[in-house]
This record gives sequence, structure tokens and C-alpha cells, in this order.
Amino acid sequence: MRHPLALLLALTASTPAAAQAPAPPWAARLIAGYRGLVTRVTASEVILSNGTRLPRRLGRPAATEAERQAHPDIDAMFVDPYPAGAPLSPAPTTDPGRTRYEPFFDAIYGDCRNGAVRLRDVAWLPGRGGGSIRVTTTNHVAEQLEAVLRDLEKLPPAMTRYLVPNSGGYSCRAIAGTSQRSMHSYGIAVDLASGQADYWRWSGGEAARYRNRLPDAIVAAFERHGFIWGGRWRHFDTMHFEYRPELLPGR
Repeated sequence: MRHPLALLLALTASTPAAAQAPAPPWAARLIAGYRGLVTRVTASEVILSNGTRLPRRLGRPAATEAERQAHPDIDAMFVDPYPAGAPLSPAPTTDPGRTRYEPFFDAIYGDCRNGAVRLRDVAWLPGRGGGSIRVTTTNHVAEQLEAVLRDLEKLPPAMTRYLVPNSGGYSCRAIAGTSQRSMHSYGIAVDLASGQADYWRWSGGEAARYRNRLPDAIVAAFERHGFIWGGRWRHFDTMHFEYRPELLPGR
């Protein structure tokens, strides 16, 4: 009969290192941000309440920003910390939150190409004649947007020009210049008034010089309720906000 200690050593040697490693530091934030939707994060996968199991890529060398955009995974979404509440200057040098792992968002919100995204219209600043905007109801996104809009209604009338008219919410489409689906495809992104916005593609592409006209009070209102801002990206898109609670610790 094999000695128990020898058996234990043999089992340990045959167990992949990944299986023995702890969950990543962002696991708690992902579970809290998608409460009831993400049930567990292990060293090798993310497990959703609907039974979906999303593998993590382990043992990869640190990827460049370009590589993360071309071949995203769940871990890559957390490489650049999102600086919630930080001053709006100086100009950003990274793209925190701009890397997204499409299979994760498909599993959470549904694939818009199959009509799977659950949507409803939200009144957009009715006190300022803003009309409406369509977003998803999954993960309380519509409710969180309504909380943002209540805060925005309290801002001075001079800020209305940045907010009305809005430039759209849900839209089943790809990100400009890529084959990757936009976060608008999941109903979790909204664009503010384009006439007061700055966008890297409009401003010279990769050589664009950062510019922003959006007041910090507007950015703060969105970040308080789980939305990240495209103006914190080197590839800036200052009218763009998307619901990414996993990137806003402490909410």
C-alpha cells in the first residue's frame, strides 16, 4: 500500500498550478458588480449563475494595450485601474475600461443580434426637454441611469447644452473601425450631446491631442452610479458613458 505522504505528494505534483492559485484580486468586485449574475471567480474561470463558465487565460506575459484590444480576456479588463473621482486633467495615458471581453457581456446582457437584450425607455431629463433613451434593464442598468439623471437635473441650466439632446443609448453595432461589438449593443452605454463632445477619431486618430469640454460635475454624477467615462481614455470619447460597476470599487 502506498504511503499516505507519498500519495499526497503525487497528487500535489499532478495538480495544475492554476488550480492551486487564489482567485484574482478583482474577483470580489466582479461578483459585487454583477450580484446574482456572477457567482464565483476561481484561478481558472468565471462562473455565472446561468451556468456559463468563462475560462481565464493563465500564464500569459503582460500584454500591450494593442494586444489587449485585439485579443481581450477577462483579466485584461482590469489591467489599467479606472481612476474614479480623479481630476479631469492631465490628459490620460491609458484606456481604463476600454478593453472588454465580449463573451462575458454576451452572457450577462445577451447578444443583440439574436434580439436577446432586455430593454426599456428611460426619460432623459424631462425637465429640460430631453426626450428619452433606451437601455437594458438587466443588472439594474435602467435604474442606475435614472439615479444619474436625478442628479443631473439638479445641475445649473448652463450645463444643459452638454446633456440635451442625448446622442443615443442602445444600438446593435460594432465599435467604429473594428469588428468588436459596441457597449451600446448591450444597452449599457449612453452618449451625451455630440455638439459639446470630443472624440479621438474626429481629432486626428492615433495622433489626436486630448481635449475635453465636459464639466467634472457631470462625470461625477455618472461615476457615483457605476458608469465609467470615455474621457478618461487616451483614445478619448468624452460624450460616452457605460455601466461598468466592476471598475468602480467602493460603490
